[in-house]
Amino acid sequence: MKKLFFILSIGILLASCSDDESELKKDAPEQETLIETVGGVYFEYYPGKKQVKITGPVDSENKRNGRWELYGPNGRELGFTIYEHGKRQGHSYNSYPDARPRYMGEYWADTMIGVWKTYAEDGTIVEKDYGLPEGY
Repeated sequence: MKKLFFILSIGILLASCSDDESELKKDAPEQETLIETVGGVYFEYYPGKKQVKITGPVDSENKRNGRWELYGPNGRELGFTIYEHGKRQGHSYNSYPDARPRYMGEYWADTMIGVWKTYAEDGTIVEKDYGLPEGY
């Protein structure tokens, strides 16, 4: 008798747990889609989908191709990088939220080249020369 009572209790407990789980799934909010590609342009949004975070064109293989821009939550452009078929190829610039520069430099075939400048928050500037690749 104790065995039967125990088995029935477990069965009732499991049944009630699965009902609670399905109720939770019904009440769970739908996941917000924050990434989309429209007309060959990629968009990534901040939560709430009111402000673009990252945007840029893509090629036929969905690889970054052209000027890609980064924006802060307030809509201010924070930086950009130039891409060519998925590889960084050209200038790159990034700033602090208050528009002061953070870093700038150039890429060639996805490799940093030339002199890159990095600006510390205290205004100190650090320069590093990555040189030029063969064939540049």
